[in-house]
Amino acid sequence: MPYIVRPRRFPSGAVAACTALLVFGAASAQAATSPAKETSQCKEPTLTQPFQYAGDSNYYVLAPGQTPGNFEGTGWTLSGGASIKKTTLQNGSTSYVLDLPSGSKAVSPTFCVTNEYPTARTLVRNVTGSEGVYLNVSYEGTSNWNKPKNTGQFHGNKTEWTLSGSLNLQPENVTGWQVLRLTLAAGGKKSDFQLYNLYIDPYRR
Repeated sequence: MPYIVRPRRFPSGAVAACTALLVFGAASAQAATSPAKETSQCKEPTLTQPFQYAGDSNYYVLAPGQTPGNFEGTGWTLSGGASIKKTTLQNGSTSYVLDLPSGSKAVSPTFCVTNEYPTARTLVRNVTGSEGVYLNVSYEGTSNWNKPKNTGQFHGNKTEWTLSGSLNLQPENVTGWQVLRLTLAAGGKKSDFQLYNLYIDPYRR
């Protein structure tokens, strides 16, 4: 049965690092019908360059429910066995990640993008299996709000933490803010995947 991840208690420094400016209306992640676009709370987020170590100098902002190196999952709706688990990260530290066994889903809170936010990237690994995690997008006020559109898969390199390729968010070709909701769906029949540091690229060069 689906459930929404509630916030854990974190030190104030970690809370300040959240991308709170990006997120709003987490409750609308479960809306049955597509509401009218509401962008009055959208604000420019703080950008970083988290993947410079891999030769990617693009600027990014974390998708909601995370701090750097920690998938807290606040506001995400998990179903089909999806969960938040504690494990060892790429840098050897221990923190929380999103765990997605085959058939499970994780739906994000809604957040703001523009047509200049074209891609997403994440750290991912295959605990078992190799099919990958599907990225699906839903834009408020459009036909895909209730029928999320698949834009590709995040793939890991076996059990090692892997920086995924960039997947297209396929924003609407309009100016101004758009309201986006992500659905992550695990592929395969007997596989299990984990991810954290899910970042959105605002295409600022």
